[in-house]
Order: sequence, then C-alpha cells, then structure tokens
Amino acid sequence: MKMNELKLVYFSPTGTTRKVIMEVAKSIDLKSVSFNLTVHKEKKPSLQFKKEDFVLFGIPVYSGRVPRTFLEYFDLLKGEDTPAALIATYGCREYEDALLELQTEVEKRGFKVIGAAAFPTEHSIIRSIGFGRPNKEDMKVIADFGIQLNRRIKKENSFEEFHIQVPGNTPYRKYGHVSLHPRTNRNLCTECGACVKTCPSGAIPAENPKKTNKKSCISCLKCVRVCKQKARTVNSLKISLTNRRLRKVCQNNKTADIFV
Repeated sequence: MKMNELKLVYFSPTGTTRKVIMEVAKSIDLKSVSFNLTVHKEKKPSLQFKKEDFVLFGIPVYSGRVPRTFLEYFDLLKGEDTPAALIATYGCREYEDALLELQTEVEKRGFKVIGAAAFPTEHSIIRSIGFGRPNKEDMKVIADFGIQLNRRIKKENSFEEFHIQVPGNTPYRKYGHVSLHPRTNRNLCTECGACVKTCPSGAIPAENPKKTNKKSCISCLKCVRVCKQKARTVNSLKISLTNRRLRKVCQNNKTADIFV
C-alpha cells in the first residue's frame, strides 16, 4: 500500500520512549513528522491523520496503563482507517493493560492497528533497575520491529482484515499512585523556569516554580532531571521504600514482546 508520511505521536518524560520510537522510525522508508506530547499544552493540538498516513504511537507504561496525561490529547485525535502501530516502554516490571488500552483508544478513533510491541527499559524512578536499557541488543530488536512494520506496509494493499491481539484485561487495572512528588530547596532555586517548561502535566506554576501541584504531578521526575541547580529532589526515605518494593517485582532480564 502506498503511504504518504510516517507520523510519530509520543509521550516521553525521560526521553526513553522517544529514543525507542525514533529507532523504529529509522527502519521505515517514509518521511517522518513528530508530535511530541510530552510538554504540557493548555491548548491541545488537532491530531487528524489520513488513510495514507502511517502512525506510530509511543508511551511509557504507568502502573500498567496508558498515562492519563497522554490520553488528554485524544479528544482531538482522528483517523480515517489510518494504519497504526503501538509502542509501549516499561521499567522491567509489567505492562499489563497498557497495550490493550492504547489499542482500544486509537481504534475507536479511526485507526487500524497493524503491529504492537512492549519494550523493557530502564526504570524512570529507580534507574538502577534495567540500568542502561535499551542496550545494544535491545536496539537491534527495536530496529527489527521497524523492519517488520516497513515490510508490512509495503506488502499489503489493504489492512481491513488485520486484527492484532495484544494482552490485557478489561476493566483495566486501577491506576496506582506513586507519591514521589518533588520538593524544592528554596535556597537553591533560581526560578529559571526550566522545570515549568518541561513538566508534562503542568504541575509547576510559572508564577511560582518553587511549588508543585501534587494533584497534577505524575511523579515522572522530569523536573528533578532538568534542574541544573539541583534544587528539586525527592524524599530519600520514600525513594528507599520505593526501591525496596520495586526490586521485588521487577526483573532486569525482561525481553521484548512483539505482535505483528
């Protein structure tokens, strides 16, 4: 089937999902256009795609689900029987209902899912879990997923008969709550605004960047990573308890699951 462009629609607070989706895109012989939904936007962009487009959706898994912050953009998402593939990255625990939820949400908005994959990566909070992933071997698997997708869109004249089955259950598992909300050292904070600009959920007010709206915060710790003054930190006791809990359920040797 002759395709027009490759569209990349992704949410990537730590940059890992972006790295993965870009590697997949390299193996697809189409000009690509990116829609990075990581930075919070009050005015949601219109995401409308044609039948001749091919869309890659990429998300990190939060508590076995699609991040709610990402789904907020779906009110203006629309396809025209547009072929799509799904990419989920997860911190070496489980991805549970995330792929099924993402498939359901995009298909009811006019997309036809022709491939999906879940890739284990470095954990966004306890980075020693899955440290350095995706590594070289992971990147080969990720690139091969792109090759398989490229072969599929070139070979098939129609995707009407395709039905990709991914694991997951309904009703979806409840969102877990990781209460790792960053705190600010007011003596170190220079109010440079870097955290405000990069917060994916709009939880840091521009008029007072020393504060964090705990109800909006998704505990991605993006603000901690971008703060050059090291003014934003997380309670060390909470980090220690989270580390202990996650090490009981995460496995560093997780392998990719691919559905094509």
